[in-house]
Formats: sequence, structure tokens, C-alpha cells
Amino acid sequence: MSTIPVVSIVIPTYNAEPWLEEAVRSALSQTLTDIEVLVFDNASTDATPDLMARISDPRLSYFRAAENIGFAGNVTRGIEAARGRYFLVLGADDVLKPTFLAEAVALLDADPAASMLHGRAIWIDDDGAPIGVMRGTWPAKSSGEDAFLRTFTEGFCYSTVISRTEHVKRLQAMDERWGMISDSWLFLKMCLAGEVLFLDTPLVLYRVRDSSLSFELYADGKMFNDHLMGLEQAFSWPEAAPLRPRAREARLAVALQAFDTMHMTRIGAGLSGMLAKSWQVTQAVPGILLSPRAWLRFAFALLPATTIQWLRNWRRTVAIDQQ
Repeated sequence: MSTIPVVSIVIPTYNAEPWLEEAVRSALSQTLTDIEVLVFDNASTDATPDLMARISDPRLSYFRAAENIGFAGNVTRGIEAARGRYFLVLGADDVLKPTFLAEAVALLDADPAASMLHGRAIWIDDDGAPIGVMRGTWPAKSSGEDAFLRTFTEGFCYSTVISRTEHVKRLQAMDERWGMISDSWLFLKMCLAGEVLFLDTPLVLYRVRDSSLSFELYADGKMFNDHLMGLEQAFSWPEAAPLRPRAREARLAVALQAFDTMHMTRIGAGLSGMLAKSWQVTQAVPGILLSPRAWLRFAFALLPATTIQWLRNWRRTVAIDQQ
């Protein structure tokens, strides 16, 4: 391996021991071998230290925080430590297919104007079974301004994002106020640093954990509030000034995403909680009332929670059978 690796893969983790080994080994098994893998343990209380002690590879480094410093603080440590030409944050429960880095780096090397690349992902469940593929209509190449807007209207999968390290290191520390969506802060900043490439072939497995926590994230409206707060802050950045006339479009997209997950609120917070969140979203973004899709999602969320859960399980079974 050369002194400066081609890619730094940063894996921030907290109590993800059941899935962490698969994530780490998928990074170490890349066909592009000139890499460093940096695992940043955010003071996990599970068996993460024991697991990491069992994995031996000269390209692997393990760092354990004495106390939890939050997701943003943990990723910032990774940014500071990264030595590679390119930088990737891999979720501790996600998996890279073997050729992902090789294909991504080839595209970035061929286009110096691009600040980063991201790609389509396959959704998997707790057990690693495929349950769907990331939707969205990202073009093969976007201007930074277009990518900034598409972040809100199309979304992205953070474990597919590989950036030029020199651009990432120019940024200040990640804004901890963004909380659970700190990955969006970094993605949006990188959109404004250059063009954005998209790899349509799904070479990353993104794990959607079907746990009570996932329902709780949507139950109290905090996820919507965080996204709306992030949107307002992002459009207030000086470098985003030319895009401010499009802020209304982005707000509508964030509100629509909230309605797309309203059935999760129904399961996690009951009917009254779902109605309260619907009111919260429409108060914040009244224009969402004109969206037929939002009304359809609202109607679906009115079904009994047991029916919604049955339909979700049936859909996953169909998706697995079609793989």
C-alpha cells in the first residue's frame, strides 16, 4: 500500500456489534485494495471492543472514545484522521459490494470537476435479506446547485457517498445541531463544492433496521423538525444564496417525505400521534395540502396499525422473492 491511500473509509459506530464485522470486512474486501479503514467507536457499551480485537489487517485502525461525542463529533474525528485522496463514511450496519470503490474512484478520477459521487443502494433488513432498491431519478452528473436541490426532492444514501478528501477537510467541523441528519449537512456542503456524480448500479447494501427505535424516530415529529431546520439553515448559507428562490420547493419535498413515513408514526405513536404529526407538518408547510400523494399517504396511515404492519411484511416478502 502506498503512503497515501486512495480511499479512507470511516466507520462511525455505536452499539452496532451484531452488524459491524460484516461492514468492516466488506470494506477490507474491496477489489481496490489501497485503502485505510478507520473505525471510530462512540463509547459503545456492547461487545464492539472485543469484536475489533479479533479483526486483524494492517489497513484497519480502531479508535474508541472515552465518552459519547455524538454522531457529528464522531464523523469529525474521522475527517481529521483521514489520509486518503477520497473519503467515505460507511454505516456500521451497511455493506459494500467488492467492486464499489474501484468503480466509484474510476468515475471520480475521470472527472476532476466532481466533488463527490453517490449511488443507488439496495435496502436490506436486519438479517441481510434484500427488501427493495433506492428510488430516485438522479442523473449521471449534476451541477452542484441541482444536486443541492435534489438532496431534498430525491434523497440520497450516505453510505454510497465518496468525496474528495481535500474538499471535506476544508469544511469546518460538522454542525452538531443537525443531530441525526448530520450526514445531510456534509452532503449539502459537498454539493456546493463542485459537480456530483451518480452511480446507478446498486453496489451498497443499506440496512433498514425493523426495530422499535425506527418507529420512535418518526413518532414525535423530531425527524421532520430536524429536516426542516436543516433545510432552513442550508438555504441561509452564503454560498446557497442563488438557490433561495427554490426553497419553497424543497420545503414541500420535506413535508411530503414526512407524509411518506406517516404510517411509521401510526405504528409508533398511535392514531392520535399520527394526527398530531399531520397537523404539525401542514402547519409548517401548508402547501402540502395540495399534494394528492400526501393525501394518499395520510389515508394509508389511517388504517389499523396491525393492517399496516401486515402490508409492510407482505411487501417485504414479495421484494425478497423477486430478488
